[in-house]
Amino acid sequence: MIPELSPMCHDAAFLVVADGHGILHCNDARLTAAQARRAKHLAGGLSLMALQTSGASWHPICYEYPPEEMAKVSMDKRIAKLRAAQRLVRQTEPDLAVPFAGPPCFLDPEVHHLNWVLDQEDGAFCDPEVSAGWLREHLPNQRWESFKPGDAVDLVTGEVTRDPVSARFSFADAFRPGYLERYAADRAELIEGEMAGYPIPDAGLFDRFRNHFEFLGGLSDYFRGQINMIVRFEITGPNGGTWDVDFSPEGLKVGEASASVRPHYRITTAGRWLDGVLTGKLAWEDLLISMRLSLYRDPDVYNDYLVGLLKHANAMALDAVEAYETGRDERERITVRSAGHSYDIPRYCPHAGEDLSVGAVIDNGRLRCLAHNFTFDLASGECVNARSANLTSRKLP
Repeated sequence: MIPELSPMCHDAAFLVVADGHGILHCNDARLTAAQARRAKHLAGGLSLMALQTSGASWHPICYEYPPEEMAKVSMDKRIAKLRAAQRLVRQTEPDLAVPFAGPPCFLDPEVHHLNWVLDQEDGAFCDPEVSAGWLREHLPNQRWESFKPGDAVDLVTGEVTRDPVSARFSFADAFRPGYLERYAADRAELIEGEMAGYPIPDAGLFDRFRNHFEFLGGLSDYFRGQINMIVRFEITGPNGGTWDVDFSPEGLKVGEASASVRPHYRITTAGRWLDGVLTGKLAWEDLLISMRLSLYRDPDVYNDYLVGLLKHANAMALDAVEAYETGRDERERITVRSAGHSYDIPRYCPHAGEDLSVGAVIDNGRLRCLAHNFTFDLASGECVNARSANLTSRKLP
């Protein structure tokens, strides 16, 4: 098992070695180039490497972007994910590389409008067939395959046997008239049964909300200080309201929203889903991945610490992140060039430890780490698109 380096990212890949074959299944883990190379070394070569090329992410599809900006952000995210897969495969050179995962489809009317992500040309996330096509074009000397349920591959001969039922399906089917409607009808009873487990909340919703965040705010002074902003929750439906959570280094406050306060994040969801989190039926990550919410941030800067606090909600896990981030050794440094200038930077990304000597794109005075797409201004070291520790870059004479 190969976990991501930072405890903030609690995903892990699996390396299986048996009968002379190595299989690296990356799952949802974004391994560094060094981790992928080490896995290949441990296995004595990789017969198969499986990489997720389409994330289960609420960004950008749940964000309130104008259409033109949504299209740009979606394509940027899609291409970044594919390039990250391309980079790791280039480092490991497996006999067979397999992109997997794909866009979700939404069957319940509440989220049906999000099915635009299925578009194979412009959707935020691409299916395995599209991923394999893009990767073949950009890394043509590598063998790529995509699989469906029931397919099999012989690791000795490389022969692929296709399941006859799955072979009749294409991801392009989702845009055929009536396909999703028939799919939704087939699942309607199951969906209704699941929905019944999340009733309309009672009048005590705000009190439970306040108690929940007061508990979270006391788990880690470090996280509260790194969040350091006001998050507004717009809770729709009966017994909902508009409530602000003020995270600051001095403490946390919860109260009714004030028109004179401009929040950095705004999260909108129905009271039944919030109540599911507060009563323990859902984790915050479950709610986020369900896409049953909308988000807005001003400025448009991702706060990894807010998401980390909500996801982990555990003092020991948060302490591990703090120890990792405050205990980094930055003595190993490299020199990079951009726009005619040289910069001294740490070899490893301050966010999650990617080796920037092989895992970064440098352009126009900025460095973009390919592991999580955190982008740093080389002159100041500041992260421009997310809350992160400074890169500690230095311009050389």
